[in-house]
Amino acid sequence: MENTYQNIRKYLTFLSQKYNVQICIKDFYGFIPINKELDEALQPFLAHTNPFCMYIKSEQHSYYQCLNMIRKMYKKMEKNHCDYCFGACHAGLYEYVVPIRYKDALLGSINAGFFQKDSKLTDWCIHRACKNSTTLSYAEASRLYNASITSPCIDPTDLLPQLMLLAEYLGHTYEILKKTNPDTAVIYRYHNSNEDTILSHAIEYIRQNSRQHISINSLAEFCHCSSSHLSHIFKKRTGVNINLYINKVRIELSKNYLINSTDSISEIAINTGFNDPNYYTRVFTKIMGISPKEFRRRFKNTN
Repeated sequence: MENTYQNIRKYLTFLSQKYNVQICIKDFYGFIPINKELDEALQPFLAHTNPFCMYIKSEQHSYYQCLNMIRKMYKKMEKNHCDYCFGACHAGLYEYVVPIRYKDALLGSINAGFFQKDSKLTDWCIHRACKNSTTLSYAEASRLYNASITSPCIDPTDLLPQLMLLAEYLGHTYEILKKTNPDTAVIYRYHNSNEDTILSHAIEYIRQNSRQHISINSLAEFCHCSSSHLSHIFKKRTGVNINLYINKVRIELSKNYLINSTDSISEIAINTGFNDPNYYTRVFTKIMGISPKEFRRRFKNTN
């Protein structure tokens, strides 16, 4: 099953990169975390984490508006058994939404965008979000929108059948997981997708700020939750605590420096977020099984 789940991730990545489609999977039933391999494979697609969306949702009111839109979308699709729907979020981003179903149950949806249907309405939505906020800047929001949001280069009539097929596959996947996990009480209940959003935002924040000091409190503040709640979600969904995850991200970053640069070990440690080169060496050795120096010796000449 693990290879199959990784193939889903590869396919979603392919669609995103080839056609400039921003894909997000909303889980209404909590069926994704049933299987850790499936959860890990789909984690990059559990929330919109482009710079514009991340900036808008950094403001708490806008963040909860986004969650409220998800609930409205769920109720609309639960009531209307359509193959797909099309609409805009509170920030003026248009996307197609394809339901993921199992029998009569609405498991989730595949959201694909962003199709720029009405630029004036989008600009009005951005202006409204910033006007009602004490932290958001219209100029910065517009800059991020223009820099990171462009329409997909694929016609919806070509994209939608692919998403419907994937939605059908995920529905069958749930059927298998339900049979092999009989103690999992997820059938016929609404899953709080806020957990998925918190996890995705935390991972993206760590990725973007890995070179800087990251405290659990600042990370929790960004995700609009308590540090204890964030730590619980992170451990449950990734299997590791936040500090270890941060170190793993930094180690992966440092590997590129070791292979592709002539920087010293101390310089690489500082450049990748480790204030103490000796601590960096200990962490690298524990995670990789060899020291940074030995890693560089083995792999630098292979590239």
